Amino acid sequence: MSLTENNVSVLMLMGQQCSFCGPMMQQLTALMKSGQIAELRIVNIEQSPQLAKELGVRSVPWLRVGPFSLQGMRSKAELEDWLQRAADFSKGGEAARAYFEEVLAEGNIRLAEQLIAEYPQAMSGVIALLADADAKINVRLGVGVLMEQMAAEQAFEPYIPQLAGYLSHADARVRGDACHYLSLTGRPELVPEIEKLLQDDSEEVREIAQESLEELQHENRT
Repeated sequence: MSLTENNVSVLMLMGQQCSFCGPMMQQLTALMKSGQIAELRIVNIEQSPQLAKELGVRSVPWLRVGPFSLQGMRSKAELEDWLQRAADFSKGGEAARAYFEEVLAEGNIRLAEQLIAEYPQAMSGVIALLADADAKINVRLGVGVLMEQMAAEQAFEPYIPQLAGYLSHADARVRGDACHYLSLTGRPELVPEIEKLLQDDSEEVREIAQESLEELQHENRT
């Protein structure tokens, strides 16, 4: 799918018994007529169940807007927002951040994992959520799951500087989380940065820093 501006493709899965599908189809058609959608494909899962199975879709309406998979009814304004985010996706992490915030708040880690698998650069959006100390608990838990899955992977290396930048964040919880997740990378060159937190104002952060250093030392001995 092309992600350039005004060239976003949309796939919609719908069902004959779905009361929300008709109105959303009308909204999508209007957005295509206005030039905000380059290509619109609508599939009835009752006639084409295999596609729904391949995509892991269990309920409709379901959308794929550029790189983003979305479940449930969306207003025209919400659709316009996601079309713009899809167009902006290749420009930075803010579009991915908004997506992760939504799907993780819903407890849908699977959709987050799918986006990262297809677009590894989206990991920047996951890390950006760490800076929100007031994020919903489901979001913080989901970020933790994704970080634990990815931190030791080679594909995570480009995002280590972004994560390390949070070691000096104003919020102690953010500093502590960043410290812990950096320890999962297994990279000894991070030791000097983590050692600085042994003098942190927060006792909890100091404890996390000590545990993180022990984890890094253990990883590099085995």
